Amino acid sequence: MTSLTRTPDRLRRSLDRLRSSGAPIAVEQLACEILALRGPVERHLARRVVATALGLPEASLPDEIAARHVRPAEEIAVSDRPLAQADFVVVDLETTGLSPETATILEIGAVRVVALEPAGKFETLIRPPAPLSRAIANLTGIDDAMVADAPDARFALRGFRNWFERTGPAPFVAHNARFDAGFVQRTLEEVGLPPLAAPVLCTQKLARRAFPDLGRYNLDHLCAHFGIGNRARHRALGDARATASLLIEVLERVRLHDGVETVGELLDYQDRPIRRARRRKGRAGSGRRS
Repeated sequence: MTSLTRTPDRLRRSLDRLRSSGAPIAVEQLACEILALRGPVERHLARRVVATALGLPEASLPDEIAARHVRPAEEIAVSDRPLAQADFVVVDLETTGLSPETATILEIGAVRVVALEPAGKFETLIRPPAPLSRAIANLTGIDDAMVADAPDARFALRGFRNWFERTGPAPFVAHNARFDAGFVQRTLEEVGLPPLAAPVLCTQKLARRAFPDLGRYNLDHLCAHFGIGNRARHRALGDARATASLLIEVLERVRLHDGVETVGELLDYQDRPIRRARRRKGRAGSGRRS
């Protein structure tokens, strides 16, 4: 059988066509595309090829593959890695505002988590294009003097991207990850750098599913619940370190209590419906949250 590791471009093209067309395709036909074969492929072999390509269990593979079955290529690259051995990059940003349309990244902090342990860090300030507002300076403790000699966005993002990808594919993790990932990808585009090819994990979404009875899921509340210290709140590296500790708590929980074993299963887990928290006995109707 042709090795899938020798056909990454062909595999990517086949899966991209499937995602864009929306029309389902028979397992045997998809296997032929992946292996660049003109003739038919035996059914058992086709199922093995397609299951491996999609990162899905062969036993649950449908006869026809639809777009919803296809993970982006970056997710496939890490989907089979056990949580206890996988790499994650936990990121936090300080920004000059809330929208990437009008604001810019002021600081990047990141922590690499390997085998459930912190294993490296990245930190940089970024020189903004305009003076900082008093509100941002008061919130972060970062003032104009601190960023006067900081690198510009292109230099800083190039360094961050190189550091992020240095050890190979890894999920991008953040608390309220839509915010951080959106800022990073938008800024990479603005400065003419390629986007990060990484699946995105959100510790807020994961915590809601792993601990459905906590009531509040902001970073301060979760850190207080787990006894995670943060001496540099509203600084990027301080918050990234706290989020990395939170991620480790979540990974341990979902492994032991929810049967989540791989990165691919974790990506599926964060999209599961949230279980309703049970009211604690004696608190029904009190209107208070724990």
